[in-house]
Amino acid sequence: MKTSLMQCVRGLVSFVLPAIFAVSGQAQTLFITNYTFDARASASPPAWGVWPNGVGNYVTNGWSSSDVSNNPDSGSLLITSAFTGSNQQSVVWSGQAGDYNPPLNGALITNFSCFIRFDPASPTNAMTRSYGSIAFYLNTLTGGAYPPTQIGSYYSVPAGNTNWVFFSVPVSTAGSVYGITIQLETYGNALNGTSKMYVDDIILAGGTNPPITGLSAVNWNTVHQRIDGFGASSAWNGSWTAAEADLLFSTNNNVVYKSAAYNGVGLSLLRNHIVYAGTTSAGAVPGTIETQIMQWAQARGARVWSAPWTPPAGFKSINDIYDTNQAADGGIDGGSYLGSGNNVTNLNYASQLANYVASMQSNGVNLYAISVQNEPDAEVTSYEACQWAGSQIHDFVTNLYNALAARGLSSTKIIVPESQVWSGDAALYTPTLNDPVAAADVGIIANHDYAQDNSVGDQTTPAPLSTSGKALWETEVALLSGSDSGIANGVYYAQRIYLFMTQAQANAYHYWWLVADGSDNEGLLDTSANPTKRLFTFGQYSRFVRPNFYRIGATSSQSSALISAYKDSASTAFAIVVVNTNTATDVIQTFNLANFTAASVTPWITSGPLSLAQQSQMGVTNSSFTYEVPALSVVTFVGQGNTPPAIGAVPTQTVNAGVTLWVTNTASDSDLPRQTLAFSPANAFPAGAMVNSSNGIFSWRPPVARANTTNLIEIQVADNGSPNLSATNSFNVVVNPVTNPVLSSLSLSQGQVSMTASGPEGPDYTLWTSTNLINWQTLFTTYSPVTPFTLVDTNSSNAARFYRIQIAP
Repeated sequence: MKTSLMQCVRGLVSFVLPAIFAVSGQAQTLFITNYTFDARASASPPAWGVWPNGVGNYVTNGWSSSDVSNNPDSGSLLITSAFTGSNQQSVVWSGQAGDYNPPLNGALITNFSCFIRFDPASPTNAMTRSYGSIAFYLNTLTGGAYPPTQIGSYYSVPAGNTNWVFFSVPVSTAGSVYGITIQLETYGNALNGTSKMYVDDIILAGGTNPPITGLSAVNWNTVHQRIDGFGASSAWNGSWTAAEADLLFSTNNNVVYKSAAYNGVGLSLLRNHIVYAGTTSAGAVPGTIETQIMQWAQARGARVWSAPWTPPAGFKSINDIYDTNQAADGGIDGGSYLGSGNNVTNLNYASQLANYVASMQSNGVNLYAISVQNEPDAEVTSYEACQWAGSQIHDFVTNLYNALAARGLSSTKIIVPESQVWSGDAALYTPTLNDPVAAADVGIIANHDYAQDNSVGDQTTPAPLSTSGKALWETEVALLSGSDSGIANGVYYAQRIYLFMTQAQANAYHYWWLVADGSDNEGLLDTSANPTKRLFTFGQYSRFVRPNFYRIGATSSQSSALISAYKDSASTAFAIVVVNTNTATDVIQTFNLANFTAASVTPWITSGPLSLAQQSQMGVTNSSFTYEVPALSVVTFVGQGNTPPAIGAVPTQTVNAGVTLWVTNTASDSDLPRQTLAFSPANAFPAGAMVNSSNGIFSWRPPVARANTTNLIEIQVADNGSPNLSATNSFNVVVNPVTNPVLSSLSLSQGQVSMTASGPEGPDYTLWTSTNLINWQTLFTTYSPVTPFTLVDTNSSNAARFYRIQIAP
C-alpha cells in the first residue's frame, strides 16, 4: 500500500490523523465545531513511522513544543528531512492509511486549513525562491487502497520566511475521508542538508449540516413480537459455492469471497422454488434444483422453507383469462387452480407437496414451512404462475395438512397466501382464518411488499395484518425495474425492515433473490454475484437479531434516527439497530437502557465505505452511552445485557423477645448463563441480626430490650454481572411486649430451696441470690425454658438468703 502511494504522488509527507478527530469511544464528531489537529494530542504524542524516499533520503518526525499559539503544551508536528538537491521527496506515516474507521464524511467538509513554518538549519542556494512546493490531499478509498486526492493547487513559502504561514484550501468532495496528506517537494535550486517543517492546527471545517442530537430509551421489559428471521430466495439458482453460503448464511468473520474478506451476514431464512411435478398422480414428487443450497444454508443455521410457483398444468384451467399463452408454455405460465373441497385435484396436489417435503427430508433438509402458492393474485403469463381464490386456499389447507400428517410431517408449517401486495386482498386468507378447523392447520400468514403496479417496492408504511395470532411474514420484495448497489439503496431497505418490524410488527422479512438473475440488479448479490450494500444492511439485522429474539421498546426523540431494539429469549444478548437516512447529516444519539444494562456495546457499521464492519468496543456508563451515527448508514450496537435480580417480598414478622426468628429470602435472576447471587444487609441491622450471604436466610434473636418495638429490616441481593446489579426488599419485625417474670412457691427441704418461675416464653431465665440485698451473685441460667418451671438452690446454708429472677438477653 505504501509503494502504491509513493507511485501516485511524489514528495509526500503523509499521515493519518489520530484519535483527536473522534469523540472517545464513538464515531467521528463532524462539524459541531471545527476540527483542530494538535500534534501533541495527549501526554504521549502519536508515534510516527519513517519511510524512505525514492532517492534514498530519510525523514524523521516527532513532537515539537513550537506552536502557532505559543502554547508549548500543545506543540506541533515536526518533520525533519535530509535533502541533497532538487526533485527529492520524503514520506512520513502515522499508522496505516485508512485509520479513520469510520471515515469522515467528505460531503460535509468545506474547507481545509493549517499553519506551516520552516526552520532550515542549512543555508539554501542563493537562487532559491521558496522552500519547495506544498500541496494538500485528502485520502479516499479507491480499489482497496487509500490514495490521496489533491485539494487546491500548489503553494509555497518564500525562502527566508521562518514565521508561521496560514494555508486555507476549499474542499469539494463527496467521498469518505480516511486521512490527510501534505506534500513537500524540492525543485530547482532547492534546500540542501537538513530542513525542518512544522505543521500545526490542521482544521477540517464543516459546512451547513451540523449533527443532529437525539435521545433514545430502550426498555427491556417492553416486549413486542417474536423474530423468526431475515432471508431471501435462491429460486432457480442451482450453482453455488461454499464461499457464497458462508457470506450469506454464516456469522463467521473474514469470509473470503471473490478475493476479498467480508463478515458473514447471517441470513436465517432461505426460501426456495419448488419445481412442479410432471404428472397429476398422487405419487408424483415435485423437485428443486436448489438442494445443495438448502443443505448449506441449513448447516449454517438457517431455516429453510419452500414455495410453489405453479401446480402441474393438469391441476389448472385451460385457456382461461389468466392463461393466454397455453399452447406455447404448456399451461405452466398463468392459469387458474381447479381444486375445491376434497376433489381429486386437491387430494392429489396435497399428496404431491407432502411427497416433496418427505423427499427433502430424505436429502437432509428439514423444511420449516411450505407455502400453498406464490402470489395467487398475480395476473401474469410470462413466468410460472397460478390464480387461486380464497375459498380454494381454505379447502386446500386442510388437505395439505392431512397429507403432511399422514407422513409424520405435521411440524412443517403451512404458509398462506403470499399475495404480491402487502395489504393485498384479505379475502385470500380470511376464509381460512375464520374457520377454526382450517385455521388450526395454518402456521404463518405472509405477503410480499410490491406496490399495486408490481413494478417497484412499496413506499408506504406497512400496516399490521389481522392474523388471529399466526406469525406474520413479509416474504418477497425488490425494485424490479433495477436497483443500484450503493449505500442509498442499502439504507432504503434498512428503513423498510425497520418499518416492517415496528409498524407491521412482522415476525420475518425477506428480500427477493439472493443472487440476481438477468439484467436487473434484483439480488442481494448483483448480476455478477458481487456483494451489494443492501446485502450488508440486511446483515445489520440478520447477523445479530437471531430467530427467537423479541423486539423490545425503543423510542427516538429529537432526531430522525430510526431505532429498533431486540433481545434474545434465552440469554441477555441484545441488539439495537439505528438507521440514519440523512444523506449529509450525522446523528449523535444517546441511548438510555431501562431495566437492564451492560458493561459495553460493540458497534457494527454499514456505510458508503464500510460493509458490516466491526468497530471498537465502547463502554456503557450508568446504563447510558452516546454514539455518532454517520450520515446514510446503519449501525447495530451488540451487547450482552445484565438484568437486575429479583427478590421476593416478605410480610411483617412477629416474634417474642428471646425467640430466634428465621426468614428465608428468595431471589432469582433471568440472566443466562446463571449468575451468582449474594445477600447482604441494605441497612443497619439490629444487634445480633444477620443474613446468610449465599442462601439469604435472615436470623435474629431479639433481646428483651427490643420488646414492644418495630424493627425495619432491608436485605439486598446482588448479582456478579458486569456491572453488578442488585435488588432490595424490606419488612418489619415486630417484637412483642414482655411481662415481668415471677418467683413463687418457695419451699425449704433438707437444705434445698425450691421455687417456681413463671413469665414469657423465649427469654433466658437467670436466678440470682444475695444474703444482704446488696451483693448479688448468679446461681445459674436456664436457656429459653418452657414456663412455668422449677428452680432449686442446693446450697442454702445461710441464715438469710434472698432470690430474684431475671430474663435476658
